[in-house]
Amino acid sequence: FFQERRPFFVESRNLFDYQLTGSQAGGGYDSDLLFYSRRIGGAPHGYPNLQNGEYVDVPQNTAILGAAKFSGKTSKGLSIGILESVTKREYARIDHEGERRKELVEPMTNFFLGRLMKDYDQGNTIIGGVFSAVNRERDLGSLHRGAYSGGLDFQHFWKKRAWFVAGNLLASHVEGSPEAILATQTSFVHHFQRTNADYLEVDSTRTSLTGTGGTFRIGKFGGKLNKHGGIVKFETGVTWRSPELELNDAGFLQAADEINHFTWVGYQLQQPFSVFRNARINYNHWARWDFGGQFLFSAFNTNVHGHFNNNWRIGTGFTYNPLEISNNALRGGSSLRRPAGVGTFVYLNSDDRKKVYFGAEYSQAWGFENTVSSQYLYTYVGFLPINAMQINISPGYGNSSRRQDQFVSETSFGGDIRTIVSEVSQHEFSLTARLTYNLSPDLTIQYYGQPFIYRAKYQNFGYVTDPLNKEYNARFHQYTSEEISSDGDSFFVDENHDGNTDYSFSTPDFNFIQFRSNLVIRWEYIPGSELFLVWSQGSRPNAYNDLDTPLISSLFNNVFDEQARNVFLLKCTYRFLK
Repeated sequence: FFQERRPFFVESRNLFDYQLTGSQAGGGYDSDLLFYSRRIGGAPHGYPNLQNGEYVDVPQNTAILGAAKFSGKTSKGLSIGILESVTKREYARIDHEGERRKELVEPMTNFFLGRLMKDYDQGNTIIGGVFSAVNRERDLGSLHRGAYSGGLDFQHFWKKRAWFVAGNLLASHVEGSPEAILATQTSFVHHFQRTNADYLEVDSTRTSLTGTGGTFRIGKFGGKLNKHGGIVKFETGVTWRSPELELNDAGFLQAADEINHFTWVGYQLQQPFSVFRNARINYNHWARWDFGGQFLFSAFNTNVHGHFNNNWRIGTGFTYNPLEISNNALRGGSSLRRPAGVGTFVYLNSDDRKKVYFGAEYSQAWGFENTVSSQYLYTYVGFLPINAMQINISPGYGNSSRRQDQFVSETSFGGDIRTIVSEVSQHEFSLTARLTYNLSPDLTIQYYGQPFIYRAKYQNFGYVTDPLNKEYNARFHQYTSEEISSDGDSFFVDENHDGNTDYSFSTPDFNFIQFRSNLVIRWEYIPGSELFLVWSQGSRPNAYNDLDTPLISSLFNNVFDEQARNVFLLKCTYRFLK
């Protein structure tokens, strides 16, 4: 999931973004969106079928033939937003000893989004609606021919906007060939084929799916301060995604078949005391079920934050996760019980009004019985060399490991399904640079660049035996040295010890490198009307097997080896003012 940075799509984001949940407690479901603008111009969905000796060049992104957007708000409180875009057909170019051919990897596609919101009672009541549509020129493998979604939402405040109630209800409908709908049913988001999901059925003849989702929230965000300058705030609610809900043509959906409950309670000291300008302490808890009634997840969190009088900030938090059952960890084979554990974080930020400012955040998590470990360190430093220029550099490093329960592959043996898992060690590093230079009040230059590397190494392979067993070691069988061997590229398993290979799988280790950058020039040629020139670059060097070079050395040795793909965009806005 990447944040949108293209100016055309960033403008009026508050109107076009339709977050399904948006809870104060937070959670993975908060990233679910009915419309995710990076779908427009994203990577092609298809990949050609290659013969031996063939080489292929696949476009990294789909070209946008045109896009138009209208947004505004009337004097009577009616907000209107319309977005329309068309992307072109994309072909992979294939070469075999000088003979060239091309194969379609992305059909011509039309994207549409419409949004309405109406304020009543001086903004104390807001009612809205949204509709999105994706129509493709022709079927391509697992792509839907059409995808449609729509929703209604409301928000109401009372007692001087201290209390509120909010909710939404949405539906989706996708249609396509039986192949496309089968791929959706068995995809990572849905996994209808799970062996323990007797309420779901994979139907290879279906040509459409229709699902629903929604959220209901109630809470208190305002009110009178007590004698200490404090106030209690809270929010509680429920959010759901039915098994057939599908939003990933125009939106972003992490997982369907979920019912989530969340609660947040916070005590905020909003007046200065001691060395603090303000402070707050929060409590959160979460619970999750699937539509079959299985209890999947529970967690409890507390965190505290302080804002000092000198404008520095500090905070820390702790989470206890006693239960987690994942419906997608085994890619559809079965649900899998994951280790219980705890996590913590701490951060410190200096005064960002100064010429030089900095900050750091460190997070760590542990699974009980030495099953899971992860650490991540994020830092940043900012400079204001002159009042009109701001520079920010943000390196981040993380590593994690899982013992035995990382999915690798799936095969069959003796009439049974073998879900192969392993221990995995993962490392990542990124370096993000941002620059903003205001040449004048009307002319601004902005730059964003990020080299990124992610590496994963696998060992101690085995297969799943009893995925929901409460005893960790009883969930898996680890291959002995007599059962598994490797030639460097593949692993070979002789499970019945007869000297013959029963099945094999490819070595899953990988080293992924990527570079992304954007240069934006903004000119406000008349008050309220702007012209944007955008230069975007992106590259993914072929360093997949560079596994033994130190992580950061591998990144900077390879990141500029491949010619970048360049995209130029021109955007013009004209604001009608009375």
